[in-house]
Amino acid sequence: MGKTVTISDDMASLLDAHRKEAGYPSLDATIEALIAQGLIADDLSDDHSDGRSQEELRALIDDAERSGPETPWDGAAVKTEALRRYAARGR
Repeated sequence: MGKTVTISDDMASLLDAHRKEAGYPSLDATIEALIAQGLIADDLSDDHSDGRSQEELRALIDDAERSGPETPWDGAAVKTEALRRYAARGR
């Protein structure tokens, strides 16, 4: 079952230019392809596993939890230390 979506004339012009460039047979096919590409890209961007299995990820989390309490981030201290080290290298 198809759905109807209303878009502006400017958007229709952009999509028609993309249709011609990509070689899609119709504006509907162009839009369907772009939506599918967006959904696939969105699914892929949610994966931050770096190819690790769930067991490997769980082990990494367990290791982190056993390592002790977290150290609060102090951006100013990190910047000061980085500048100090940079200046020391120049000597």
